[in-house]
Amino acid sequence: MKNIWTTLALFVLGLSLISGCGTTENTEQVNGSQPSESQNDNETTSDSKPVEETKNEDDQPTNDNKPAEDSKNGNNQDEQVIRLLEKRLSYTIDGKTHEETAFLKNSDNQGFSMYAFEGWELDGEEPNSDVLLKDDSFVRIRLINPEGAENDYAKSVEEQAKAVSSEAHRNETAGLNGILKDAVWWKAYTEDTAVNVLWIKEKTPMLLTIHTPRDQEVLEPIFAMLETIERTTTSK
Repeated sequence: MKNIWTTLALFVLGLSLISGCGTTENTEQVNGSQPSESQNDNETTSDSKPVEETKNEDDQPTNDNKPAEDSKNGNNQDEQVIRLLEKRLSYTIDGKTHEETAFLKNSDNQGFSMYAFEGWELDGEEPNSDVLLKDDSFVRIRLINPEGAENDYAKSVEEQAKAVSSEAHRNETAGLNGILKDAVWWKAYTEDTAVNVLWIKEKTPMLLTIHTPRDQEVLEPIFAMLETIERTTTSK
């Protein structure tokens, strides 16, 4: 009888041990799985961050347009020509080259600038006319606006020269350079005055009337100054 109770006690003890081991294993399995899920969450979060960062970098505005804007501004600056206050100009008379300092003159009347040698002054004469003058010589300058291109300027300068003298004649400009290239040039004389009337087509189109004493008809320095005319405002 004592042996039977001993056997039963051992059997119950064994069942208790077996149940305890199973609970421990389940607990360890459950506890062991939690780090895995946490790790997976961390890995997922960690993996997603570079994607979000990449997206943010893509969403950020780029500076690709800045050079274009700077270039545009640079172009605008280029269009606003800045001229020096003085400049050395050269011209040739009888094969000899002369060089003088010319000074910047501005016409608010017609919206242009030019360089003039010492002693020459630029004044507004009429709304569409300026005069460059020195002593007994003067040059009337009339810029030609684009909308006036249909006018017969060749006929106009011819008539103006013939009004001075019936013996007015046309100067050939074939082979000439600068503003005289392809110009229409008429010349007339009075008893003491030389009158040159020109339609300039090159560079800045204009009508010119040059009056000088007949015995002081030196046109080369005058042409050198007129060559420097540049518009400063849009033609009206």
